[in-house]
Amino acid sequence: MKKALLLGIGLAGALNSSAQRPNILLVISDDHSAAHLGCYGNPDVQTPNLDHFAQQGVKFTRAYCASPQSVPSRAAIMTGRSPVAVDMTRFNVTLDREFKTFPEYLRKIGYYVGVAGRGYHLDGTVDGVPGKIKEVEEYYQLNHYKTFPERLDTCMVIPNSRKGENHVLINKQFLEFMERRDKHKPFFLQLSYSDPHRPYDAPKVHDPATLTLPIHYPDTRLVREDLAAYYDEIHRMDTDFGEILRYLEENGLERNTIVVFTGDNGAAQFMGKGTLYEYGIRIPLIFRWPDHYSKGKTIDQIVSNEDLAPTFLSIAGIPIPREMSGEDLSPVLLGQGKLDREYVFSVRSCHATNSLPHTTAVFDQMRCVVGDQYKLIYTLLPGLRYVPVDFARTPMFQELKKMHKEKTLAPIFSKLYFAEKRPMFELFDLKNDPREQQNLIDRPEYAEIQRELILALTYRMIQDRDFVTLPHPKLYE
Repeated sequence: MKKALLLGIGLAGALNSSAQRPNILLVISDDHSAAHLGCYGNPDVQTPNLDHFAQQGVKFTRAYCASPQSVPSRAAIMTGRSPVAVDMTRFNVTLDREFKTFPEYLRKIGYYVGVAGRGYHLDGTVDGVPGKIKEVEEYYQLNHYKTFPERLDTCMVIPNSRKGENHVLINKQFLEFMERRDKHKPFFLQLSYSDPHRPYDAPKVHDPATLTLPIHYPDTRLVREDLAAYYDEIHRMDTDFGEILRYLEENGLERNTIVVFTGDNGAAQFMGKGTLYEYGIRIPLIFRWPDHYSKGKTIDQIVSNEDLAPTFLSIAGIPIPREMSGEDLSPVLLGQGKLDREYVFSVRSCHATNSLPHTTAVFDQMRCVVGDQYKLIYTLLPGLRYVPVDFARTPMFQELKKMHKEKTLAPIFSKLYFAEKRPMFELFDLKNDPREQQNLIDRPEYAEIQRELILALTYRMIQDRDFVTLPHPKLYE
């Protein structure tokens, strides 16, 4: 893979000292699909600050996360590698010391680095907050499995940060970091919001009756109320994000701070979080760096959140480690070329820490490859019925389950959410079927495309030393 080691001509020479390097602020929303922002074409959700932010920067329309789950996705962000390659496909594991994170490289050249807000999810189940299982927490500590605070100058976490008014504390931690940091150094901060993660408790702003439902949503009162509540969470987060932008402007930090906004994975909504459909892995990704990146620019190339780590290193003038599978986005951001890439990949693996598959579908295993037009999803356990992540027990979904049993639910929704089995392979034409309603896997005219995508996925799984069965059938004949 081609990787640029420094910034483009004219900028690399300006980064000779740490004081001249730009600050980097990475803002992450939680469970947030790209489809759920005004600047991504959704007229229903109210996101004025993010819409204005997108007008000031560069928006990627086809950004994908390395996993539709928080722990693996955040591991990919921090390491620039597949979550499989860094052994982070489960929730109750810690990032091993052998796997370097990009803030460590930034720190080594003089950056003041930190994380704040919602848990960063890379030190086991509780990220340094007193654990629910005392013995497990003690085992982490006794065996020195928790490493993240050692990698940073500041490591802050808001416990239970998606409850009630605790979301306000996230911006307070941002202010604390800004006061605490060494003012003679550039800074990197990952600021994580809890919104729009469930449970939904934001003030009501959106009217359920006026929403336009996607075609894969059943139209019931409870479904509409649930989607409106999700949009309310996004609106609250948008307001909090606006406060951060105003702070940078009022304190003279706007022009020399690269601000990146993204989601960790897709929404806990239909065909979203925990699935490899577009609502599960297609995320917002917006960069702003005044005087360097074009205003209001849109980039339609496929990118991955694995690309963030090498991009940040490149911006700081640091050679990109060979083991990083992500690509440097700097040339694209600066308008100096395109990525030499055919595919991006995503992994769905064990979810949460519950061992009961009927409650969390914890054992589900899926892989996918996304190209410019086509996507292939490989489900290793097609006999395991679909279970929504984080909303299977909601009144909204329980009502749909009852309607399915009573045969009052439309057949299309019964097939999507209550089928006895799932297909092992799904092939979608994202250009002509962006909502992924037509599985093309058995159509002979797509046989060559299917073969190419299965091979690409096979090669990536070999590269990552994946622990699950490879998808290419010829290997087992």
